[in-house]
Amino acid sequence: MKIFKDIFTGAEVLCDNDRPLTIVDDVVYTFKGKYIEIGGEDYGISANVDEDAAEGATGDGTADGKERVVDVVYNNRYTETSYDKASFTAYMKNYMKKVVEAIPNDDDKKAFQTNAVVFFKKVLKNFDDYQFFIPAGNEEDPDAGMMILCRWEEEDAIFYYWKDGLKGERV
Repeated sequence: MKIFKDIFTGAEVLCDNDRPLTIVDDVVYTFKGKYIEIGGEDYGISANVDEDAAEGATGDGTADGKERVVDVVYNNRYTETSYDKASFTAYMKNYMKKVVEAIPNDDDKKAFQTNAVVFFKKVLKNFDDYQFFIPAGNEEDPDAGMMILCRWEEEDAIFYYWKDGLKGERV
């Protein structure tokens, strides 16, 4: 199992414990999210019915309280944010510049720049299909670290992470 952290902020971004990451355009990892239900646990409380219901609990009326959430967002404590095309483009120019500076090898820098432009153009082409998330730990200064993209394909949420913006640690 690997925990992936933001190379600029050190914030934990993702854990690959139950599903593999795939690489797209040799520049981003993708990770498929799925819906889960949270809440609604009664921990056996509703089974504790008094024999004399007039004086005590009846077990009826316990709220279901279940909520349907995307596991990746919930487990990694992402905060949704929003961008228009202009602010997204400005953020990406700044972020890409920082990533390029962090890559030590010149050939890797060129490959990143080429592949990042290709992926960036794909995102801009379908900009309205994307959601944007900030990992826990980056809320105070969201522009300092990685912003995560998410695109829906029917019932599946596909999350995109900049490969060179992450550092994986085996645990």
